[in-house]
Amino acid sequence: MKCPDCHSEKISKRGKRYNKSGTKQLYLCNGCKRKFIEADGFERMRYNKRDIARAIHLHEKGLSLFDVKDHLWQHDGVGVSRESVREWIKKYSAFLKSDNKN
Repeated sequence: MKCPDCHSEKISKRGKRYNKSGTKQLYLCNGCKRKFIEADGFERMRYNKRDIARAIHLHEKGLSLFDVKDHLWQHDGVGVSRESVREWIKKYSAFLKSDNKN
């Protein structure tokens, strides 16, 4: 793993970051002193990647945006807008399809 700023390989673990989307390992670059997390494609997302993947899967199975929103609220307690679901589909559907083939 390398620092995304200075590309140094001199990094160390620096605790964990906790939010409602889960726990992620924080790293500290010993070269430029920048903190960062390992890139997984879901950076700066407010919702859990499991919920995002589920929403995309439900839409791919033929549910409308409203039905996906309603399903997530009723079964998982995830309050999300139809617009958010549409943006997730636009941003991640190709990423998730290519990830499943590997």
